[in-house]
Amino acid sequence: MKAILLAIIALFSAEAFSEIEPLGPDEGYVAIALYSKGYSESIVLKGNSFGNKHTFGPLNYSQHIEVIKMPAGTYSWTEVYERTGSLKNGNLLKVYYDLSDDNLTFSVKPGVLNYTGLLMIEKLGSRLQVRQLNRASIILKILEQDHPGYIGKFDVVNGIYPNDHYIDFYLTHALKGGE
Repeated sequence: MKAILLAIIALFSAEAFSEIEPLGPDEGYVAIALYSKGYSESIVLKGNSFGNKHTFGPLNYSQHIEVIKMPAGTYSWTEVYERTGSLKNGNLLKVYYDLSDDNLTFSVKPGVLNYTGLLMIEKLGSRLQVRQLNRASIILKILEQDHPGYIGKFDVVNGIYPNDHYIDFYLTHALKGGE
């Protein structure tokens, strides 16, 4: 019984503190945070270079937070797809929402952890509202708990509001107990 318990603890410890994949010379880590109030089949993020596209989802009244490597540059949330209907009645339909005019952008700097805000997707009847919210304290706390290898090891920069000093304040006071 002890051997099984130790094996389970070792597995979770190895997973939680696994080695972070090294960055290339023009790459940064990006904290992707999405929350969907309703169903979103896929959410598309496009970078400023050819072939630099990422798709996230599906989300259904849920959140998605992860840290990924991305080339430095400017990124925009451009599309949300929603699947409606069912396979039973043969009315499977994919609805497309174009976000390209909504200015949902952020920048990625190389060699750091880039905070990109929280992309909030809300389904309101037949309408979709998408906003990029600044929820730094919440997202940083989740990253601290769920991805502990990044906070403290890498500088954190604000990719949506580069002149906002809150992240520095948080890392100095909230994370370290105000020392």
